[in-house]
Amino acid sequence: MRITNNMINERTLFNIQQSLYRIARMHDKLSSGKEVQYPSDDAVIATRASNISSRLRELEQFKRNVDHVNNFVQSYDTTLQELSNVYHRIRELMVRGANGTNTVDERNSIAAELKALKEHLIEIANTRVGDEYIFGGARSELRPVDENGNIQTPIEANIRRRINALGYAITYGVTVYDVFTLENGKTVFSTIDDAISALYEGNERKLSEISLKEIGVLERSVMEHFASVGATSRMAEMVTSRIEDLKLFNTEYLSKEQDADLTKVLTQLNMQQAVLEASLKSAAMAIQKSLVDFVGG
Repeated sequence: MRITNNMINERTLFNIQQSLYRIARMHDKLSSGKEVQYPSDDAVIATRASNISSRLRELEQFKRNVDHVNNFVQSYDTTLQELSNVYHRIRELMVRGANGTNTVDERNSIAAELKALKEHLIEIANTRVGDEYIFGGARSELRPVDENGNIQTPIEANIRRRINALGYAITYGVTVYDVFTLENGKTVFSTIDDAISALYEGNERKLSEISLKEIGVLERSVMEHFASVGATSRMAEMVTSRIEDLKLFNTEYLSKEQDADLTKVLTQLNMQQAVLEASLKSAAMAIQKSLVDFVGG
């Protein structure tokens, strides 16, 4: 086969172009820090990296969901503790009010404090995290209790919330019906109203046999849900720990699959630059001059 000058020129320029392309690829790897950026670089690794990235996004969503639960759980923890303290104080006042030796002024003083505690309980029942009422159940956008102590949350909304993360089902939530009402449908607010009426009437028997018994039931209900909140908190912590472990593992796996070995890339870049310089010198000697090179010389 006859080798012409044009063939030598074209082949030399093609090799220089390929060398420049490889150098450009090395610069891309250095600037991005990634060995594989596009499926055309390595389809197998690119597919694996895409799957791992999808898994990491899924774990991030799980983490946000569990963080949302943790926000509610922490709010329940402090709110139920405060609610328990208020119920305890109400019981103390009822015990004192049931004492037949109280004067009218003393009974009126106890009734006044019970009124103040009722208002405080309404505020507790309407506790919010962000724009959501924590005791609202499925209707968290609706104020659970009005200013008179009437429950506004529909009975069908008396359900606990639930999320799934990593196959774990986390059920959480305490509703206004759980810790502010009795089994007969009576509320703590009506119990307080009855106790105040009994104090004004001087009816110690009604205060001790009915109101005091009802507040005791509500106290026990708060403690039971307080324990349930603690169990939910431990479950959320376990799931959070598991998510963090998986995120770390998948991040390291993605790094091994996708990240470039910078030392290796720099070595290859230096080598390609040396090849390019040699190619340019070789081309200068191989490509013959034409008449144009001598015009105007």
